[in-house]
Amino acid sequence: MLGLLATVPVHAAAASLAPGAQRTVGVVDPEVLRRQVVLDRLADAITAVPEHQRATIPGYAGHTVDPQQGRLTLYWHGDVPERITDLLMHTPPGIAATVRQAPYTLRQLREARDRLVAAAVRGDAGAVWNSAGPAADGTGLVVDYTPGPVHRNRALTREQVAARAAELAGVPVVATPATAPTATATRHSDANPWSGGAELAVPGGGFCTSGFGAWRDRKAVMITAHHCGASGTYKTGTGTEIGAVSDSDSGLDAALITLKGSPSGKFYDGMWNNGTGYVKRAFGAGRNNVGDLVCDNGAMSGVHCGLKITKTDVATSVQGAWRSDLDYATRTDDSTITVAQGDSGGPVIASVTGGEDMQARGIISAGGGNTVACNSGVDTAARVTCWDTVVFVPIAPIISKFGLSLA
Repeated sequence: MLGLLATVPVHAAAASLAPGAQRTVGVVDPEVLRRQVVLDRLADAITAVPEHQRATIPGYAGHTVDPQQGRLTLYWHGDVPERITDLLMHTPPGIAATVRQAPYTLRQLREARDRLVAAAVRGDAGAVWNSAGPAADGTGLVVDYTPGPVHRNRALTREQVAARAAELAGVPVVATPATAPTATATRHSDANPWSGGAELAVPGGGFCTSGFGAWRDRKAVMITAHHCGASGTYKTGTGTEIGAVSDSDSGLDAALITLKGSPSGKFYDGMWNNGTGYVKRAFGAGRNNVGDLVCDNGAMSGVHCGLKITKTDVATSVQGAWRSDLDYATRTDDSTITVAQGDSGGPVIASVTGGEDMQARGIISAGGGNTVACNSGVDTAARVTCWDTVVFVPIAPIISKFGLSLA
């Protein structure tokens, strides 16, 4: 199962940076980000719905984008509708598109995924996976499992896990050994108007990160992770009251804090201990595609960019609770980390111009993939765990569920 990223850190004194100093890990060529904007618009035109609703498209199996090469690959089961064929025949300059046939639709693969989740929840023999999701090319499912003596005191091989999963799912399965995702429940003295990426002292003790500010029925709210605390009052890292939880959804791992004040519509940027108060503005919400490059932003480890989305529509067990329709993004620079304990609830964002204008893409839920050594960019005094992969909830279903308008 995945582990939550909650922690109770004892903070070292924040090192002040020179005025205007920032650090963004994983800097990406602006031209690549500009191509990504064009590719994402093309993907949106093809699917016309947020990622959590793409399974409703008849014949749709999946798609990937490659911002470096300027290429979109669409996977389809059966005949491609004329509307989509016409879109792909008239792609913008510098963008190429390819259609490939897939043996399964996304709807079929999500149904197969849910069968694996049900087997894991029941504790069926051999159901040792901690996540399951569709392959982006529509060829089957991909499951992650924690290697070890997990089945009658005998470690299962990759082939055995894949075979058992395929038997239950009814579609081909590829199994990958991976560290179970861990929830990422700790900037440190925010004030009204409230910004994202700031440290939250959670009701039950410990620290998380604020996500995006929003409005709900004319009430100011802040999004964070459900597992950080679904009731009670949140405070800043220095003890100022922010507000109390007014609503939450465990399946989405999202909670709303009704603010004592208003949202700024901005988020902290740079290192976790950036003493300059450097912030950026978020501009609307966007959908996620396999191949997209995104950034995540946590109070414990700061901002990390150049993270590549590798999976969408994944069902994952986070500390025993199965959650559906999560996305995974992995570092492309092995000199850094992707997420740390205390980053739960923080923003996941993407460039909308190839520059500093950023768009909301999701909320950090857990750390996954492999544990890695925490570097100097992390609050090392807290003795936290770091990962090379971030597991996050797409922003679209959160907006839809709670009826939000992002600030």
